[in-house]
Amino acid sequence: MNRCVTYLSACLILLYSCKNRNEKDNSGANSDKDIIFISTSLAFKSNTLISLIRDGKLDKDSSLPKFKDLLNEIKEQYNEQAITRYNSDKWVFPLKDYTTDISIGNSKDEGYIPGRYNFFDGNDHKGHAALDIFITDSNQDCADDRTKKQVDVLSMTGGVVLAAEMNWDTASALRGGKYIWIYDPLNKLLLYYAHNNTVIIKPGQIVKPGEKIATCGRTGLNAFKKRSPTHLHLMILKLDENNYPRPINPYGYLKTAKPI
Repeated sequence: MNRCVTYLSACLILLYSCKNRNEKDNSGANSDKDIIFISTSLAFKSNTLISLIRDGKLDKDSSLPKFKDLLNEIKEQYNEQAITRYNSDKWVFPLKDYTTDISIGNSKDEGYIPGRYNFFDGNDHKGHAALDIFITDSNQDCADDRTKKQVDVLSMTGGVVLAAEMNWDTASALRGGKYIWIYDPLNKLLLYYAHNNTVIIKPGQIVKPGEKIATCGRTGLNAFKKRSPTHLHLMILKLDENNYPRPINPYGYLKTAKPI
């Protein structure tokens, strides 16, 4: 039953993508006519596989080869579709109008505790293989205290949206809330943006550095609680020679990323 719901959710996301392909997005993103996608079937396959791994519906022995095949397929289509390649010197800080000095703190290791994190553990993963990037939101309304506006979450790199969770409520045990997974084939990275308030991109979409993908929020099992300051949870996984994703500390990349 749960698997059927997962498949149905992914299908609805893709149908929504097609329906709105020619509509103007009033949130500040590009109009859909300017957005490039990989094939609908591959986007559906990608979002579904990530959901099954997340929910523990596939064991590791089954999920690993499927995941590797998926990345190879996506890389091939990305190379056909994407005209520009973005190395790290083109990367953008993932919160608009913020920098590492404002939003992370003084220690490059603060909050980064990978422990026994494993991507294939899904929602039951261990450790905190990420950095939390905080906004100034004293009243926890998901708006910046200075501007009184929501803070845009920007794609740090170029890549393809592997999966996106658009819906979440406080009864959910999903730790990432409304999240986004982006695959950067050029740099062999997976980037995970979690706890978003609103997600505005779709599975299969090709993005570039600095493109708005969400707004910063408080969604997720622990992130919505009063004890948690409003933040973006950013995790970066590096793919080894066998396409196995392993966590790395994002601090160095964040420190050199261009703020906008």
